[in-house]
Amino acid sequence: MSCLKKLCHLQLVRLCGLLFLLMPMLPYPAHAYTILTPQTGNGKLMIQARRSTTSLVLKVTNQQDLAYLRVEQVINRKGDTQVIDALGHWKDDGVDYVHYTLPMKRGSNTYIIYPDERELKIRYRPVRTLLNVDFEDPAAHLFHRNAVVPRDCAKCHTEKLPKDANLDVKRLRKNEDFSPVCFSCHRQLISQSMWLHSPSANVYCMSCHRKGKGNTKITVLTGRVDEICFECHVNKQKFRDQQHVHGPVGTGDCTVCHDPHGDKYKFQLWADGLSDLCVGCHADKKDAAKKSIGFYSHGIIQGGGCVACHSPHASAVRFQLHKPINELCTSCHIELQGLSRAIRWATIP
Repeated sequence: MSCLKKLCHLQLVRLCGLLFLLMPMLPYPAHAYTILTPQTGNGKLMIQARRSTTSLVLKVTNQQDLAYLRVEQVINRKGDTQVIDALGHWKDDGVDYVHYTLPMKRGSNTYIIYPDERELKIRYRPVRTLLNVDFEDPAAHLFHRNAVVPRDCAKCHTEKLPKDANLDVKRLRKNEDFSPVCFSCHRQLISQSMWLHSPSANVYCMSCHRKGKGNTKITVLTGRVDEICFECHVNKQKFRDQQHVHGPVGTGDCTVCHDPHGDKYKFQLWADGLSDLCVGCHADKKDAAKKSIGFYSHGIIQGGGCVACHSPHASAVRFQLHKPINELCTSCHIELQGLSRAIRWATIP
């Protein structure tokens, strides 16, 4: 009998060892977590944004699931992947909330969430102008569509600001547009930008994003936004009355050039305002804006840049020149001032 017990014990040990080896191959319960954001809805997901990252937040209710949790991004057509490290891990009432920052490229992006190898597909459309943004598209992701802060998120994302926020809360609270609840998710809009838009710097998010009365609903602006801008920038309305208006001003989308939150260039421009910004649209002038192009170029391009001659908003002169052409040229080339007759040079068209 003793030998029989030993034999049974040995077989049991072997069986346990076999199960341990086969465990990674066994099917895992489907969706052992909940994706809080981005919400996939009908399975199609499109993100329209200026910045090429988005947040993934997973809600995990089973402690054992954390050991298997992993997110990977498919990086090529061969199906190769790279692991995306978790940004942070927070716990509340026995529930774990794991946050990731997903990098995106233009077009289709695929991510795989383990342990159940669930595919998350995101189509990314970079935004430069709000005129072609469409949040009415059923596939369009809009986190604040139904509430300022969803119930699960509101447990941690409150109006309490972290100690390193460096904000004068007592002063800022005097303005009804103060939105401290936005800070915990969107603080990178403040901390990563050198030149900040005043509402963004003071966390007055509701001055632009309020929908209706109170702070219960917010909106992400689309289409013409100039009326919102002119509520504060009243002196800029004069541009619309000029005879020659720059395209973005005429279409009412100031955000083509200016980031409404902030950016690393003065005036919240997304590129150097001397010339790099301009050739983002005026691509035919890109070669002329280079420092060395193999032929002579106008010196002012490398000095004051395009805006030395052209108003970036509007003027009374064609091509948004600051002055009539002859007056403008002779303001630098003073040796030509007072000439009444043109000189025919073969090199001048």
